[in-house]
Amino acid sequence: MKMRQGITLILLLGLVAGAAAAGEGTPTLPHGFSGGVTIGGSPAPVGTVITATIGGTECGSFQTTETGEYGNPGRSVGDRLLVKATADQSGETITFYVDGVAAQETSVFAIGGGTVLDLSIPGSGGSGNTDNTGGSDNTGGSGNTGGTGSTGNTVTARESAAPTAAPEVQTGQASLAISAAGTVLETVAVRTAGGTGTVTIPEGTTALDAGGNPLGEVTCREVAPAEVPAAPPGTTVAVALNCGPAGATFDPPVVLTYTLSAEEWAEIGSATPKVIWYNPGTGKWQEIPATVDPATRTITAEVAHFSIYALAWTVPATTAEAQQTGSPGTPTPTGGEPPWPFIGIGAVILIGATIGGFVYLRKKD
Repeated sequence: MKMRQGITLILLLGLVAGAAAAGEGTPTLPHGFSGGVTIGGSPAPVGTVITATIGGTECGSFQTTETGEYGNPGRSVGDRLLVKATADQSGETITFYVDGVAAQETSVFAIGGGTVLDLSIPGSGGSGNTDNTGGSDNTGGSGNTGGTGSTGNTVTARESAAPTAAPEVQTGQASLAISAAGTVLETVAVRTAGGTGTVTIPEGTTALDAGGNPLGEVTCREVAPAEVPAAPPGTTVAVALNCGPAGATFDPPVVLTYTLSAEEWAEIGSATPKVIWYNPGTGKWQEIPATVDPATRTITAEVAHFSIYALAWTVPATTAEAQQTGSPGTPTPTGGEPPWPFIGIGAVILIGATIGGFVYLRKKD
């Protein structure tokens, strides 16, 4: 009895913890940052700590392992400063601190984004583990040298650079501010006319067209149902987007988001929504990883190239079988009806002959 009570208590605690976690913002794909970092114009030393905050709350930190650099976009995701936030914080300003001192540069949070951003602070920085140059050490809470140094992790009393505004969302198409090497210089977001689909291309992304040239424009439009390539059996396509130009590539991948109304979300029912893209080379649809957020009714995926992308779901097996075989109680068609009249006549004759034979034998006895 005591064991059962203990197990019940553990389960109840688990449910309470789950409910508490569900009440918080839904986590999303992190936004990765990397680039150079300087203190007073000189490369920051190894061991410099870079912290990212949104609204005063720390959302990620990174300790440098190379002089003057933090993170590396060419390596794994773990080698970057990962800013973790919730879906409703998309577009909010990220403030960076270098050893406790606010950097002059800021950025905006983009779900699954990847940005190369050089960070800088004036003076000699505020590392609690590094002596400040210029012949004066900041110890025991002494005053700041030249108004720029600081002790421990205390932030220097100065105003940070003006926050970078969230990108304006364009409809249908948008031009890219891009370098000669194909690096996007400013975050761009473009959505469909109905607002169901949105493509976000973060600053720092390498965007090239099918010929390998810098990409100057992107488009995002809904595909008419009659023009959507046939989906696999049992798969329902809710909305298909034509992201263009076709063949454009992105490194790191850009973010594709589907936002549904309450009525559209209700149509999904018990099925699990997914994102698929049409491969014109094979003539087939292929599924890609996606994040589903029922709270905001959004489905988010990372795409490394442009094509036709569709939000779809697979009909449950039991439902599909019911659609194929018909509802219970429906007669199954056959090749022809049995000759019931002849069978009935034959049965009557057989019964009559049996009774007649029985009566005859009784009389004979």
